[in-house]
Amino acid sequence: MLADDTPRHRPLSAEVEVRPARPEDAALLHLWRAEKSVRRYQPLAPLSTSQLRSELASRRADDLWRSRGDRFDWIVLVHRQPAGWITLVVHSWEHGLAECGYSLSTAFQGRGLMRKALSRLIGDLFARTRLHRLEARTALANVASQKVLEKLGFRREGTLRGYFQLEGEWVDNYLFAIVKEDWLLQQRARRSDGDGA
Repeated sequence: MLADDTPRHRPLSAEVEVRPARPEDAALLHLWRAEKSVRRYQPLAPLSTSQLRSELASRRADDLWRSRGDRFDWIVLVHRQPAGWITLVVHSWEHGLAECGYSLSTAFQGRGLMRKALSRLIGDLFARTRLHRLEARTALANVASQKVLEKLGFRREGTLRGYFQLEGEWVDNYLFAIVKEDWLLQQRARRSDGDGA
């Protein structure tokens, strides 16, 4: 359940919400992307604020719910304060395949906030779209991100050797994925155990 301007607006918890990114978020994204802790494990292209604003303006958040479009961004809010972002890249609507990426600003890292944001977003993606498989990659050294994915039920499926270059070094990544059936089974089990995560 995502925070936006429609009747679907429902907070993820008392402290964490997610809303579609808007062009006016470009300055924040530009600042976050420059943070050392955000760049530590991922090669982020050096985009200007105007480039980010233009990219965000070209995207239509509602296309996701119509199984159209190939890239979507959300801002993670903690107590209504912007804290980070989530990106979804749809590789194939026909096959229901997408990849997610995410990052929190330094001040919000290490508090379990991204797991909460991703949990609700993934629930909406599997309930309201044709997506069937969601993938994510993490650098081998990015243990915190691996724990987020594992707690969400993603399975580590393999190692992507030399997947990208970061500061002149080739970086291996783990490939994680979850399919809709596994997500739904996991959610049913959590509800029956009384854990609403």
